[in-house]
Amino acid sequence: MNFEASGKLLMFGEYFVLRGAKCFAMPLSYGQKLQITSLKKEETGIEWEAYGPNACWLKILFTNTLEIQEASDREIAQKVQKLLKYIKKKNPSLYIENLHFSFEINFDRQFGFGTSSTFISLLSQWAKTDPYELLANSFGGSGYDIAAATADKPFVYSKEKKIQNFCPLPDSITNYLLFVYLGNKQKTATEIKKFEDKKIDKSQIEKINNLVFSATQCKDIIEWENLMETSEKTLAKILQIDPVKKCHFSDYPFAIKSLGAWGGDFIMASCRDLTAGKKYFEQKNKHPIYTYKELIK
Repeated sequence: MNFEASGKLLMFGEYFVLRGAKCFAMPLSYGQKLQITSLKKEETGIEWEAYGPNACWLKILFTNTLEIQEASDREIAQKVQKLLKYIKKKNPSLYIENLHFSFEINFDRQFGFGTSSTFISLLSQWAKTDPYELLANSFGGSGYDIAAATADKPFVYSKEKKIQNFCPLPDSITNYLLFVYLGNKQKTATEIKKFEDKKIDKSQIEKINNLVFSATQCKDIIEWENLMETSEKTLAKILQIDPVKKCHFSDYPFAIKSLGAWGGDFIMASCRDLTAGKKYFEQKNKHPIYTYKELIK
């Protein structure tokens, strides 16, 4: 059995989506795969392996009753064990004994592209369970990343209605966008916890909803840049954090926006020439740098 799940980036609506606002999200051409095979006749138990681009980063051996026998990372093994027991409880007839699970991601796990969300999606596809329910019983969050895992184009999402509509962007915008890794993986759960204490009123939710709608209708790069800057100013005021451009790239001539959990993962930068834009960030020793077409489905 083979399953696939796409990674994600959140263009607009970060943080606010947790409070019921809409967001504009992108499924990536990068993701994670799962292959499940039967063990040899003489072998028993459940073998669990997870691979990154260069090496295996997790190995677990369970008994057929889901007890941990061996684990390269005990803490992660316990989280996997909890999920598998939950899945088995929800679907008692699911065959899980004497299987080998092999997960493979084709991106750096530090990127924030969705190691956890693609993992949840893959498990739900195999077990035929509700992925949002699995998420709620494990990592938590808004669920937009779960939606992205099986989406094939950009979409608008809310916690209440899930995917509301698909919204591909025109070349007049995508030809002038770069995605740059800042080099500091943010812990999503920690950032979510911080945001839970913030006061958000209905007018702010409505402002983000309008911004998301404008982004889905946008045809012009200058208008898109205005939306990027509006989003940055709105979030900076609430989070009490200076926008990333002000902190690190004040001499950049175009717009820059944080994506996802502010402060460490990827930024989106507009430009007028992709080569010149890449050169700027390379000189700042930031890499990798992706174009829209290299990264987004």
